[in-house]
Amino acid sequence: MMSKTLEEVQQRVSIRSFLGPDPTTPNAQYSAQDLAMFTSIHEVRHAMDLFLNSRTAECEALLLPKRDASMYHSLGYAFILSLKAVLTYQRTDIEAALDAMKQAYQVADKLRKGDGAWKSLISTYSELVFAETYLMKAGLQIVYEESFVAFLREGIKMHAAHQVYKGLERYLLHVQQEATLGKDVAEYGVDAHFASGVMFGMGCFNLALSMLPDLVLKLAEFVGFQGDRGLGMWYLRSAGGWLPSSIHADSNPAQGPHEGLRRQFCDMMLLLYNIVLAKLTPVSHVDAALSDEILAYNLKVYPQGMVFLTLNGRRLATQRRLAEAKVDYQRAIDAQEYMKQLHHISYWELGFIAVLEQDWKRAHQLFQKLNKESNWSKAVYTYLQGMSLYLYATYDMAPGEKRTVLIKKAGELMALVTKAKQKIAGKSIFIEKFVARKSRKFDLQGNRLLFPDLEIIHAFSGLDLMPVPLMHKNLARIETMLPRLAKSHSFYVYDDLCLCHFLRTTLLRMLLEDQAQKHEQKILDALDGDLVEPLNDNQWKEMHEESVRIVMALADKIQLDHWLYYFTVYEQALMMINDKEYDGAKKKIHYLLQRTEKHDFNVGAGQRAKNKYSMENALILKCHNTLGVIAELDAVA
Repeated sequence: MMSKTLEEVQQRVSIRSFLGPDPTTPNAQYSAQDLAMFTSIHEVRHAMDLFLNSRTAECEALLLPKRDASMYHSLGYAFILSLKAVLTYQRTDIEAALDAMKQAYQVADKLRKGDGAWKSLISTYSELVFAETYLMKAGLQIVYEESFVAFLREGIKMHAAHQVYKGLERYLLHVQQEATLGKDVAEYGVDAHFASGVMFGMGCFNLALSMLPDLVLKLAEFVGFQGDRGLGMWYLRSAGGWLPSSIHADSNPAQGPHEGLRRQFCDMMLLLYNIVLAKLTPVSHVDAALSDEILAYNLKVYPQGMVFLTLNGRRLATQRRLAEAKVDYQRAIDAQEYMKQLHHISYWELGFIAVLEQDWKRAHQLFQKLNKESNWSKAVYTYLQGMSLYLYATYDMAPGEKRTVLIKKAGELMALVTKAKQKIAGKSIFIEKFVARKSRKFDLQGNRLLFPDLEIIHAFSGLDLMPVPLMHKNLARIETMLPRLAKSHSFYVYDDLCLCHFLRTTLLRMLLEDQAQKHEQKILDALDGDLVEPLNDNQWKEMHEESVRIVMALADKIQLDHWLYYFTVYEQALMMINDKEYDGAKKKIHYLLQRTEKHDFNVGAGQRAKNKYSMENALILKCHNTLGVIAELDAVA
């Protein structure tokens, strides 16, 4: 579905503008059951505030005693257990979370509306809790069973939850329409807690579905799902009052007991989209300034909030302020001890910063810690631990016995990677398949890999975090290696040559982007008609084009890393976008999409060339979203 434009979004009336106050005093229109529910919501709102300020033990203690008697306490407790299950990835924790979710949606199901119109406030609110818990349980069940059958079965449940959300959306928009006509809508009982829940659900559904490739999205829409990115962003922004007309922090209401129960989760989704997802794949509707506003607000409300400290660390990292990012990641780790699994997110980010900064010893220590404590992906942790150890021995140690011992130990770790792979929904995880192939290549080449640090950083879409001095340093590494490869007789020499030139194109494009941004800022800063020297980037562009040509010429000789050809084509498209050659970029993108649609993979040497290439799904997702970016840029050109 075509995403709504910013102008269309701005025309909508903010839902917050017609929300009534939370009913906290007896009133004839509310039953005793309704008032008891509102009291529970207040208590759970307080519990969530404790959790968001890293007081997790106090949050759990507040929820636990009433989880059997109160629908909202049951929801809050199930959420905490689900978060723990996701972080630990332990089957016992997943089972406990599934039981809690089941209890929560069964409590809500008993209070839901019957056939026909909405019957009472509590039945309306129960619809929302039912949809939330039903959806979360379906997601956990897919992870727990790890089968494709479970994926299909729970997918049907997700569809049922989506339909409930659609009904709640119609109800909320009806109340909104009544309010715009000047009618008194107090009788509907729509407060910030209910509205933020509907906005969070519909915002997430629309945003997630809009990310799907066209072929999958058409199938999803055929069975009743809908994905509109503009609408999704409007819902998430509206929950916190972050619409363009009220973007300034001083116009945002202060945090209080009547703030929507799911409001901060809407804020988190906006941060994840603008800070995390926007660096994993090119996406439209990115608003970096909005992220700054949201983080400043939430860090003021939750100064010890581990979630927001971690996200702020990520924001700083995306701005290439790695030293500052490390400080906030450490602050997030220090914020609480009760749920140590939350630390693993920061340890992961610190590990990748260490790889970016070529601090191999520190990287090895961090990934070793994750390998011991976290169950998320033993294959990835083991590979990164082995890779860091190999690079530490290769670059930081003089030749000798200890160096040989460490490289042997790295080889032992690499040998464990394939056995550590796992499946979700009956399918292998693409990044685990990639590191397994890299570990096998390490063995095939006699315990050697070329630039595995740059390769894995690229695989996790992290090269954009690299500060400019490190870009130059890594370009120098590549330039030093190219003459050596020209003399090599290795069976995999063309794989290595193409890897070098692919990495070279990526780094050069990033340097060109940085230079263009600085030049643009220089023009904006010029006063009184000061002249600005024209931007001269011809040499880097020529080097970029040369590397692309070399990859294209050598692609049919690649033995293992066929993905390099397809990702280089994508690099061409990104450079064309920078040069405002939008039609040419779209042709490159459609070429890549067609290769997947037709299952036409015949680039490279040997039988493997006819198979799907590594990280294909990730590239197709990037291509789909890049088309959206091109459309957005083309519209304002």
